[in-house]
Amino acid sequence: MNAALAHVDETNLSHPINWVRKQRANAVIAAMKRRNFDAQYVENREAALQAVLALAPDGAGVFRTDSVTLDQIGLIPALRARGTNKIMYPQEKDGHGNNIHGDYEKNRVLYARIQREVFSADVYMTGANAVTMDGMIVSTDGGGNRVAPLLFGPTKVVIVVGINKIVKDKAAAFDRIRDFAAPVNVKRHFDMHNRPWYGELPCATTGVCSDCDHPRRICNYTGILEGSHPDFADRVKVILIGEEMGM
Repeated sequence: MNAALAHVDETNLSHPINWVRKQRANAVIAAMKRRNFDAQYVENREAALQAVLALAPDGAGVFRTDSVTLDQIGLIPALRARGTNKIMYPQEKDGHGNNIHGDYEKNRVLYARIQREVFSADVYMTGANAVTMDGMIVSTDGGGNRVAPLLFGPTKVVIVVGINKIVKDKAAAFDRIRDFAAPVNVKRHFDMHNRPWYGELPCATTGVCSDCDHPRRICNYTGILEGSHPDFADRVKVILIGEEMGM
């Protein structure tokens, strides 16, 4: 018997799993480039943070949206430590889960004004709900503030996604959003952000999307990026991370 094979740990599948993920990531990156997206693959969240910071030059105004992936790579602390960018982050919270701009329900006009600043930002940073094997990017939002700037407005858009967001096609992207990402996000807001109205949504109770018509539903607006116009071919930057990130 081969001595090396005699010591193989059959319970550790990290190598073949990571190999398959890397091949899928390479295929997605190549497909995105064919669609005029400036896409790159990085191995881990530490490398992702450095790649993101490199896309925010000194002096640039950076607007970031609500994104667990951006939280996980430590974007805001890194930008504040660097101290060379104007940071716009409407959803920024204190250590108790409360928004630093005050209660959303009592300050809707303020929040709307802050959110509109994204359209003149130098750099817009966000995540995505799904990326397809043929290179499309799909995101769904409750109020449209996260989706709209993907399409037009900010000079540069930086989309950071984990390897777990890769799906076969657009249909699978919608399935992922409705069957997993949306219920998890609703539960996240209900449990962590002092927003009791999320508990009224059906998926907050069942964990399953019922395509509800509740006024607080978070699946109102969906943006699908199928490509970039040649005149704006360098606008959308995608960083695909070889780890499971976000939800």
